[in-house]
Amino acid sequence: MVGRRWISCSSCHPDGQTDARTWHNPEGLRNTTGLVGLGHTLPLHWSADRDEVQDFEETIVGPLMQGRGLGRGKAHTALEAPNRGISTDLDALAVYSTSFEPTLSPYAAGPGKLSEKAARGKEIFQREDVGCTRCHSGPWYTDSDLGAHPFRVHDVGTGSGDTTEKMGTKYDTPTLIGVYRTAPYLHDGSALTLQDVLVDANRGNRHGTTSQLSAEEIDALVEFLMSLPYETPSR
Repeated sequence: MVGRRWISCSSCHPDGQTDARTWHNPEGLRNTTGLVGLGHTLPLHWSADRDEVQDFEETIVGPLMQGRGLGRGKAHTALEAPNRGISTDLDALAVYSTSFEPTLSPYAAGPGKLSEKAARGKEIFQREDVGCTRCHSGPWYTDSDLGAHPFRVHDVGTGSGDTTEKMGTKYDTPTLIGVYRTAPYLHDGSALTLQDVLVDANRGNRHGTTSQLSAEEIDALVEFLMSLPYETPSR
């Protein structure tokens, strides 16, 4: 899978989680995302340029991994003809990669329960004047949708600082399920905490309207986000 035998899928995604690093990939800076819920949040990649897990054949044979590939030369490039069924190895990798389901957050008050502070944060999260749910919607808290053409991507003002960005500054909405364990945040890992996402990295209110929130409201919103999932997401 790798030309120089220096990395594997599990190097960045150990046990389906994240290595908490930002890599300088061929397309620009990319923070490693976890694989939990992968099968429910297609399309894939920060730039939404993969519509099936088998499209990662492009990563395997491309400049990042420089491998021979699992598709035996039959795989297509991303978003063209489907790669499902071309290779049993590719299909097995896809099945494994989409097998990771979330466990309840240790920050939740209990199964299906939020602390009083997190419940206040949920109310703030759902407020129209804040706007979190415009993108982080549904049971998986993302508007990623294979049925949307073109796929939904958003410019939230976080991409202009990377002069190496090759795919534009609009990014796929990551799921918030299990966000307590996926720091650092944003496509380039520039926000070390959720507070940073809501305050320091959002001074222009392009990533939700949060500048009007008090410090106590920010803390409550973070408490809610850290509690996800407090119940098992519906499929």
